Amino acid sequence: MFLVASDYDRTLASEKNGFIISDEVKEKVNEFSKKYPFVVVTGRERKFIKVLAKGLNPTAWVLENGPLLLIGEKEIHLVDEDWFEIRESIVEKLEKLGLRYSIGKIIIYLDNVGNFSNKLRFDCARVEWNRNDAMIMPKNMDKGKGLLELVKILNFKGKIIAIGDSQNDIPLFKVADYKVAVANALDEVKKIADLVLNEENGKGVISLLEMIESGNLFKKIDIN
Repeated sequence: MFLVASDYDRTLASEKNGFIISDEVKEKVNEFSKKYPFVVVTGRERKFIKVLAKGLNPTAWVLENGPLLLIGEKEIHLVDEDWFEIRESIVEKLEKLGLRYSIGKIIIYLDNVGNFSNKLRFDCARVEWNRNDAMIMPKNMDKGKGLLELVKILNFKGKIIAIGDSQNDIPLFKVADYKVAVANALDEVKKIADLVLNEENGKGVISLLEMIESGNLFKKIDIN
């Protein structure tokens, strides 16, 4: 048995389409999820996913880059209460820096702040990057740790196949048994992938799912 864990932005959905998932990808993932566990692991908030991925029905979601799980309508927050005091102190520092930010249920988002990477370092929190966008979250949390907590809840005992494109997918790759990069992935992600697909974004995900269903993926790897 295996579980597929997929990033969303620039993996399931293309930036060229405003990150709105295509009907073709949606239908394929929904069909696949009826037979095998499929989890979307993303930095996105639930409120944005509802708009961008309307009608997408995976087995579960790992949101806000790890600390928020969504199984059906049940939300599970993987965070200590002291985080919210820590978050307030970080927000004060961001305001002093003059940076624009938004706050999710747990994490802090900053768009296009790559030039401030040296100033976005906190002993009390973890900073994850997705290209030039930053996410500030509890120190002990990332996509990989969020997925592992979900796996425990689902009582899943098989292998994990992860697919992604950017820096914040590297922790996801670290907990996977097999790592797949879409064609538009960053070079640093491609370097650690077991397989780099020929197709970009959702077309790459469709290709991967078809390889799994046909058994062709397992002819290349020892994952059974």
